[in-house]
Amino acid sequence: MSFYKQILPFIEYVHSIRKLKNYLSFDMVFPTKWSLPKSLVEEGQIVGFETEMAETKGISFVAEISDASVNEILTKIAKVIKLNKEKELKEKLFRQTVEQLKQTFEKTDLERLQNLYFDFDINEETNLDIHEPSETEPEDDKLAGEREEKGPKRTRTSKKAPSTTIEED
Repeated sequence: MSFYKQILPFIEYVHSIRKLKNYLSFDMVFPTKWSLPKSLVEEGQIVGFETEMAETKGISFVAEISDASVNEILTKIAKVIKLNKEKELKEKLFRQTVEQLKQTFEKTDLERLQNLYFDFDINEETNLDIHEPSETEPEDDKLAGEREEKGPKRTRTSKKAPSTTIEED
């Protein structure tokens, strides 16, 4: 894969790329609210720097000049960007959902609200680093959302039409 194709997905965040003796420094500019998961970066691989805009922060990702090290640091940069963009989208979705819930609570009587139930598919795998228990670790018997016995009649709010509800058995 060409170098261009490797950096294209995050080109909007690239401030500069520098050679420092036997190292390459990928100087990136991110929004100040973005975070760097400790699991993705090792001591000495990142260095902060000042940016001209108050709402951004600069982070230099440093790697030895070798195919493996450069590929590893580019993968880590891509993961940082992906995780933070996903976090932003989740926060936006959360705010929208809270607003829909406010409207639902304002327009719906208490008796129906007491039967409010949230349902979504949990069968799809995610690309996040989620700790999976090993064979030696205890595992909870049931996952969130699984139920053994049939519950009361549920009302699920529809995302497409927040003021309507769908009755389920």
